[in-house]
Amino acid sequence: MKQMNLFCQEFNPRNEDQIALSVFNYAKKRGFPHYNLTKDEMVTDFNKLKKYNISNIIEEGKYINQTLHCMGLCWSYFPHHWEIRTRKMRTPMDVWNDDQMFISAIKSRIKWGGRVGENGYMSDSNLRKALRTFSGVQRVSNFRPSAAAGIYNHYCESESVVWDMSSGFGGRLIGAIISGKVKKYIGCDPSTPTFDGLNKMAKDFPLIEIDLNKIGSEDFIPNTKVDLCFTSPPYFNTEVYSDDKEQSCHKFSDVEKWNEGFLRKTINNCRKSLRSSGKLILNVANVSSHKLLEKHTVNIANDEGFELVETLQMKLSSISKGGHKFEPVFVFKLK
Repeated sequence: MKQMNLFCQEFNPRNEDQIALSVFNYAKKRGFPHYNLTKDEMVTDFNKLKKYNISNIIEEGKYINQTLHCMGLCWSYFPHHWEIRTRKMRTPMDVWNDDQMFISAIKSRIKWGGRVGENGYMSDSNLRKALRTFSGVQRVSNFRPSAAAGIYNHYCESESVVWDMSSGFGGRLIGAIISGKVKKYIGCDPSTPTFDGLNKMAKDFPLIEIDLNKIGSEDFIPNTKVDLCFTSPPYFNTEVYSDDKEQSCHKFSDVEKWNEGFLRKTINNCRKSLRSSGKLILNVANVSSHKLLEKHTVNIANDEGFELVETLQMKLSSISKGGHKFEPVFVFKLK
């Protein structure tokens, strides 16, 4: 949608209520600002990452860089992600459904640079930012396709078969397609709306063989040997993806049960499915509900016949004093 002439270039405290109400009315009339990419826009987004030099994603053999390529494409298949709760914080949809909070979020966005046009027009991008950055809100995360493509490119030989044990919101699927190294992608996810979105994505980008399975990785073993098992599993109950009873945080109610019932069984299934030269790559991080997730993951993998050979650092958001936050990505081989 073409942006109209601007009448509010900067935040003006004298008419902030009037402007915010105008934006609020405009937004409510249009509906929730989902990512609604056209097919042509999706292809354009996909091709931008395809042309990107993914060999530079892993830097100095230690750091995993990330870009925003294909993030809008991925999110467009999973509109339900706005309602997924993270660490019991507010969701963006909670703010949308509360008129007062939404107006406050709009005011904050205008104050920090959100442009407003005639009749209360504000771009969907700015509205989404208003919703996801409001106080007390945390949006569910997605593994960036660029980082996934870089990992596949670095660790896979050509014509590789890969298993993504927790497919999530398609970042690793798009990365596998982009990488040029993956012949077949096998994915698991027990969440009904997420699985439906993955299937739509697979139909729109049928450039490799894609085998999707609506089941948890603790209960699944691929029917063929794989060259790489690579995922970012649920961080216990940090993000509650759906009400499906097969979701691991619903099946296993505490950390010890989750470690044994989900994490250990998944890693054991990886050992059974990997070729002797294959690798297991896991992105995990300590969280408030599982403060020893990194340590437990490495220990369980060791118990199940894996040896840790590398720990990469994946760059996340930048921090105010300079530098970046990082999450570990553990690379294992069979003993």
